[in-house]
Amino acid sequence: MAAAGGHIQRLRDEATCPICRDYFKDPVTIPECGHNFCRSCLAQCWGEAEASCPQCRKRIQRRSLVCNWQLANMVEIAKNLGFQEGKEEGGKGRICEKHQEPLKLFCKVHEAPICLVCDRSKEHENHKVIPLEEASEEYKVGDPWIWRGRNK
Repeated sequence: MAAAGGHIQRLRDEATCPICRDYFKDPVTIPECGHNFCRSCLAQCWGEAEASCPQCRKRIQRRSLVCNWQLANMVEIAKNLGFQEGKEEGGKGRICEKHQEPLKLFCKVHEAPICLVCDRSKEHENHKVIPLEEASEEYKVGDPWIWRGRNK
């Protein structure tokens, strides 16, 4: 079982942007070097400066960014695995990586478990949030179609 946990952690690491250290949001690939980032992270990182890859520093064309839909799907799978892992454990021991608080709520917009501190943050402002137990009933977490971008 510990081996499975290691694989899940590796998947989470691969689904994480090297700039914001959070799951990719709108992931893009830089064709010149193959590195991936959140589109908004790159925009913020570059500002008005000349564009280069934040990871390898290779010069790039801003317009050459490519949406990485496969990576976006993998991120959803990684999030789902974390949610199912918490469900299998009865939700015990699942804590927010950002705030080290128990995951007790579910953000319907991001389709992800969140803590009480996350609920008060700007990231989830004006989002529909329900108790985690209610979400597991409503979303029937075992149904894979729910996590495959049904809102796209």
